[in-house]
Amino acid sequence: MNTIVRSIESESGHELFITVRPDPTQPLPEQALAFAAIREMLQKHRAWICQERIYAPADGMEMLAESRARHYGEYDDGVEPAWLVGGPDPVIRGVQVYAVASASRPQPMTINGHRCARLIRHNGCRWITASALPTHPGSTPEAQTRQAFEETEALLKQAGGDLSSVARTWFHLAGILDWYPRFNDTRTRFFVERGLLKGGNGVRLPASTGIGVRPANGRSVLMDAFAVVGDPACPLAPDGCLCKHQATGHQRSAFTYGSSFARAATVCTPAGRTVFVSGTAAIDSKGQTCHVGDVPGQIRMTIDCLHAVLRDQLCSPSDVVQAVAYCKSAEVEECFRKLAPEPRWPWLVVRGDVCRNDLLFEADITGIIAR
Repeated sequence: MNTIVRSIESESGHELFITVRPDPTQPLPEQALAFAAIREMLQKHRAWICQERIYAPADGMEMLAESRARHYGEYDDGVEPAWLVGGPDPVIRGVQVYAVASASRPQPMTINGHRCARLIRHNGCRWITASALPTHPGSTPEAQTRQAFEETEALLKQAGGDLSSVARTWFHLAGILDWYPRFNDTRTRFFVERGLLKGGNGVRLPASTGIGVRPANGRSVLMDAFAVVGDPACPLAPDGCLCKHQATGHQRSAFTYGSSFARAATVCTPAGRTVFVSGTAAIDSKGQTCHVGDVPGQIRMTIDCLHAVLRDQLCSPSDVVQAVAYCKSAEVEECFRKLAPEPRWPWLVVRGDVCRNDLLFEADITGIIAR
C-alpha cells in the first residue's frame, strides 16, 4: 500500500490531501485496505473528509463500498464519494481524499433526499464540496449535465452563494468522444443563462476537467465541484477569496475555441491559497492539437503547460498536493510510467479518453501555498 499524505498547516487552519495507491498484484479485498489507511490518517490528524474520488473496477464497487463503510465507521457521514472506473483491469487505481482538521466536522448537505455535499465553515468563509452529481439523472447526457449544474446551484443557495461561487468542477463523462460538443454546448448555455458568460470582459468561468473516465453508477455524467462563499472582509484574503484565471501559463482561454472553463482558479482555503489547475493537454494557443501521434511529445508538453500555470500563480512544483494522469490507452500509460515526469507529485494514473481522438494524454493538478 502506497499512502502519500500532504499536510498543509498554518496558524489559520490545517488541510490534508491523502493519495492511496494499493498494490495491484494483491487481491481486491486486500487492496480495499486503502480505506483502513485513510481512516488511520484521518485519526492521526483529527481531520474530516471533505471530498473523495475512488478509481476502481466497476464489478467490485459493491464489495468496495461495504469495505469503505466498515473501515471508515464514524468517518462515513453518508455523503457518497465519486465512484469512477479507473481502467479495464480489476484493480483499484487509487483513492484521493481532501480533508480538513477542525473541532467540528463538515456539515452534510442534501438535495432530493441525498447527502451529496459538505459545508465547511472557517474564519467567516464557507466552502462547499459537492460530490457525484446529479443525484437524480435525466434521461440524456445533456439532461444529466444540466441537472448537475442545477443541483450545484441549489446547494450553493443553501450556503448563501450562487453559481459564481464555484471555483472548480470535475466532469467524468461516459463515451465522451460521442457527445463532447453537446456537453460543451449544454454547459455554455447554462453559464449564459446564469450570467457567467457576458459580452466584453464578463467571463467568470470556473476551472474544470472534462474527461472520458466512466462513472461506476452507469450514468453518463458524474460531477464534483468546489465552491467558496467568502466573507467580503475576510482577513485571510483581502483581495478576494476566489479568482478565476481564464488564460494563464502557455495557453489562452479555452473559451476562444468553444470550451467554457478557466485554465485555473485560486481560492482562499483554511490553511492557505489553493491553486486548481484545470485538465490540461497538448493544445496550442489557437486550440489545435500538438504532437499528433507522438505520445512522449504530448506528455512532455502537458507537463510543461502545467508548470507554466504554477509559475504564473507563484506556486512551486513542490506545493502540488494532488495529480491525476489520464491515459487514452495501455501504450500511453506505459509511456507515462517510463517517462516518470514530476516524481515529486502524488500521481494517480487512470485510463480514459480525452475530449479529442488525437489527444492521447491529459493531466490535472492541485497545489496549495501555506500561509
